Amino acid sequence: MIVSHRCQFVIFTDPLKSCQWLQQTLLPWADEPIAPAKKYSDKSLFFNGMSPAEAELAFDLCGLPFHNYTRIAVVQNPFRRMAQLYDRIKATDPLWRLRKRAGWDVPDFASWLEKTRPDGNGAGFVAGPRWRKYGAWSADAWGDGRITHFVRAETASDDLRGIFRQMGVAPVFHDRSNEQEMHRFAEMFRYDATTMEIIRDRYRSDLNLYQKPSPALRLVA
Repeated sequence: MIVSHRCQFVIFTDPLKSCQWLQQTLLPWADEPIAPAKKYSDKSLFFNGMSPAEAELAFDLCGLPFHNYTRIAVVQNPFRRMAQLYDRIKATDPLWRLRKRAGWDVPDFASWLEKTRPDGNGAGFVAGPRWRKYGAWSADAWGDGRITHFVRAETASDDLRGIFRQMGVAPVFHDRSNEQEMHRFAEMFRYDATTMEIIRDRYRSDLNLYQKPSPALRLVA
C-alpha cells in the first residue's frame, strides 16, 4: 500500500503482491508510514494488504478526506491469479501438506476453484491469511465502490503513467517487461471449458479491464 498526502493518492497493491516494484518506484511520494502487516497496525493505522474499506475507516479516524484522494487499485488477470493462488495454497496449507505427506490426494484445481468465492471468505476461511481471502475477490468486491482507477498488474507501468500524468505527477517507470513475468501459457493448461466459464462468470468486471488496448498486454481467455 502506498499513500501520498502531498499528491493525494492511495495505491492498493493486489493481495498476491504481483507489483512489489511499485513501492520502490513511488517511494519519493510516499509520506504516510505503512505497517508491514495488520498485526503491526498498533504502530500505524495503515498497513500493507488493507482493503479499500479498511483504508477509508483509517482515513476517517485520522480526520482525512478519503474521497478527495485518487484511489488506485492494482488488479491481476484472474486466470493467472487464481492459478497462482491455488499453487500458493497447495504449497503452504498445513492440511494439504499433511495429506500430501500421507500419500492422500489434495483438491485438484477444478474442484478447488468451484468452491472458491469472488467475495466473502474468497479461497480461505474466517481466521485464514488475508492473501488467501482477498486473493480470490473480484475487482468489484475488492473496490466496493471506493476506487477511482483500476490498473492491470501486467501493464501497471503503462496504465499508471496516464493516471499520474493527469495528476501532474511524473514517476520514472522503467521497462519492467522482464520483471513482470507476462502471462505464462502453462498456467492455462489447467483450465477446461468449465473452469474457464467460472472465471468469466465471476470475474467479468476484471476481464473487462483487459479489453483496453495496451502494447504489453498478454491475456489468454
